[in-house]
Order: sequence, then structure tokens, then C-alpha cells
Amino acid sequence: MHISRNHKNQKIFIDQCEYLEKMLAHFNVMTNPTHTPLPSEFSFKPNEKQCDPKFCQKYQQLVGSLIYLMIGSRPDIGFAVVKLAQQMANPFNDHYQVGLHLCRYLLATRRYWLVYNGLSNESFVAYSDSDWGQDHEHRKSTTGYFTMLAQGITSWLSCKQKSVALSSTEAEYMVLSDCSCQCLKSDDRN
Repeated sequence: MHISRNHKNQKIFIDQCEYLEKMLAHFNVMTNPTHTPLPSEFSFKPNEKQCDPKFCQKYQQLVGSLIYLMIGSRPDIGFAVVKLAQQMANPFNDHYQVGLHLCRYLLATRRYWLVYNGLSNESFVAYSDSDWGQDHEHRKSTTGYFTMLAQGITSWLSCKQKSVALSSTEAEYMVLSDCSCQCLKSDDRN
């Protein structure tokens, strides 16, 4: 992780560009950049057969590398990484190809970083959203939120909700509750 500071305009920058370059080289993703984290209309279906242990390990290495990036400095890939991680026990080639698609997105956006603007005078802000029942296997919605301070993202989350929402409104209330709890935890630390 690389952290730099511009004293003149009071900005702090956080990136993992060096790690990302090594990861892309390791997985041989150096061409065909794309501008979306996931292919359009792709649906994550579970593997009906048992996968080869060597392939499973290769897939887990890819997803583990993506998780490290997501946690450190790339909240924009959170949803895609969570979806890929849900397949880690028994992936198949389509899942791996989607992981490589995400790597090609990272290739196109490899100069993205987190920026905190000390001159912004912007207070704590939070955004949240959910997708109602898009998990066709369990019918659970996905919670997604992030919080910002000084125009920079400070925390983010994308995960399945704990229970099945009976309406889109209920799914939104669940994500608002989770986001509010995160905001209160952040406030307690200050």
C-alpha cells in the first residue's frame, strides 16, 4: 500500500498500484481492458459438479488477491469480489473467467486511488443501496454502503443480507440499519 501527501493542497492519496501491477502480471492480464467490473447479464450459478482441486486453488488465489485490493483501496470492486468469493468452495471456469474480467477492469482503472481532501470542509457522509432478491438461489438481497469523510471513502461494505426481505422497501430498511450502525461505530471512535 502506498500513502502520499500533498502539503500544498492538503490531500492524502492511498493506492495499491504496485501490488495491482504484480497481481495482473501473475494472472497474465495485460491486455483487453474493460470498463465494467462484471460482464453485463452474468448470473452467478453454483457449480453442479465437484471442481478439480488445482483449479479450485488457482481460483482461490485470484479471489484472495482481489479481496486484498478491495479491502485496502478499491471499494469500487466490492460487489464483484463478494460475488466471486461466494463461489470459492466449488468454482467452475465461468467463475474464473468473470474473475479475469474483473482483472481487466482493474487494468483499465489501475490509476484509481483513494483521495482525502483536507480543504474540503465536508463532514461525514454515508450512502447505501440494496438489490432486492437478486440472489436467485437464496432470495436474499445484497446490502451495499460506504461512508466518506473529507471527500474520501473511509469504510465500505457489500454483503448478503441476513434474512430474506419481503419487499424492496424492507431490503432498503435493512441496508439503512446496517449503514446507520456503521456510522454510529465511526462516530464512537472520534
